[in-house]
Amino acid sequence: MLFTPLINEICPGTSLRILHSDDLFNISNVALIDGTQTEYDKETLYFGFASQIKSCSLPPQCVLAGDRAGADFSFAATGTSLALSDPGELFRLFNRAKAVTDASRDQGFFGEMMDCAARSRSIEPIINLAAARLGNSLVLLDPSFKILAASTIFPIDDPLWAENIRLGYCTYEFVSAVQNIDAVKNAARNSDPVVVTCWASPLRKLSSKIYIRGNYAGIVLMLEKETPISPLHLKLLPIISAAAGEAISRYAPFLLSGNSVYQKLLYDLLIGAPPEEISPQLAGLSFSPHLCTLCIRQRRYLGQKHLKEEVASHLVKSLPDTRFTFHENGIAALVSLGDAPRLSQEMVEKLEKLAAKEYVRIGVSNLFFQVENFSKRYLQACRALELSFRLRPEETVSQYVDYAFFDLLDAVKDPEQPGLYCHPALALLSRYDHANGTDFYHTLEAYLDCGCSVKDTAQKLYIHRNSLNYRLERIQELTQAALNDSRTRFLLEMSYRIDHFTGRDA
Repeated sequence: MLFTPLINEICPGTSLRILHSDDLFNISNVALIDGTQTEYDKETLYFGFASQIKSCSLPPQCVLAGDRAGADFSFAATGTSLALSDPGELFRLFNRAKAVTDASRDQGFFGEMMDCAARSRSIEPIINLAAARLGNSLVLLDPSFKILAASTIFPIDDPLWAENIRLGYCTYEFVSAVQNIDAVKNAARNSDPVVVTCWASPLRKLSSKIYIRGNYAGIVLMLEKETPISPLHLKLLPIISAAAGEAISRYAPFLLSGNSVYQKLLYDLLIGAPPEEISPQLAGLSFSPHLCTLCIRQRRYLGQKHLKEEVASHLVKSLPDTRFTFHENGIAALVSLGDAPRLSQEMVEKLEKLAAKEYVRIGVSNLFFQVENFSKRYLQACRALELSFRLRPEETVSQYVDYAFFDLLDAVKDPEQPGLYCHPALALLSRYDHANGTDFYHTLEAYLDCGCSVKDTAQKLYIHRNSLNYRLERIQELTQAALNDSRTRFLLEMSYRIDHFTGRDA
């Protein structure tokens, strides 16, 4: 704010008058002249008594009172903005000016955040800008306590919040504990800051609710670490929450997209809500007799906007009976299978097209029957993705049924342990091949893969059937393995899977 508008705003009811004004500098602060200053800040409006001016040099912008205020101030240099007041009004005018400049500065901060949001068209930069102003880390959450954004300029090493941010959401136990805190339960339906303490975290928190067009849309949470909670924090946090709400509304509405009864149910299941919380939500909802779960993750990071608008829309168009929620920076979906035991080939092909078009990878769980098991099956879909990335990185749609055995192997802590379960025939053949330049190890694998069909195996290996029969005879002589026994074949097939998983076949 410039000198003349500020003086005009604080002068009503007083004798304050402007003697000279150039309006050269914006006023961002006010201060009292204490008689010791030798230099003055050009963006500060100084208040004091004329007798405190010890030289002919005035502050660039000032309000003076006292005996010399009746003089003509012939020493006032060009470029000085000066107003005169009655001595008894000086401190009242100082307080008025401070209130106006504080409010102006805060509104300027709102504008600064909105300018930042307009340039970036995202929420993360303004959260970092706000964190820098507060001197503490900030976390932005939606009404379900999903993490929408978190500042990165200060390290967040509080174990609870570091884990919440890593997961992208807060667990049901944590959410329930927070909602039962008296300060939270009794908080007004506005953005007034509330100090929150929690047994699970050593840090005090300051929270301010976000409203968008009058609707509750989330929370801005400040973690007290670098800087103790102060009156400045109490003043600024509602401004930050207002800017966050405006920025989301303008530039990132996808962050708060949808909260249907199905989405809420699936999300509550994923974060571990107990049965007594789930049962009421099931009332009136219907589900297919056979279900499976999808875990959809981006192969190429195109942002949450792409995931929540493009991928989600394409998913519902491809599989119209699908319900979904957003979880762990991806999509967790519930697919209706009708009476089928698994995804049909047509459904798999639709998912493969989605994966190719939207740059995602999709994990598919095993069949299940009760929606209450959604969370466990979602973990299966996630594991299918993780294991396929290791074993078949080119695959875009991965079904857990194809990876269940590898998941079992992966649960073994000692990496050497699975190899102890292998049939000794594989080690014998591998050693013989290495010594004699033969290929019996892979011949037996191909024979088992082809269902022990000599014709199909010969075609697969591009050799004559007589050559294959000779190899099989030699394999049985070397290993003494009864290839016509189903249990032996099972152990051999299991052993090949173990070798592939552990890399022993390389």
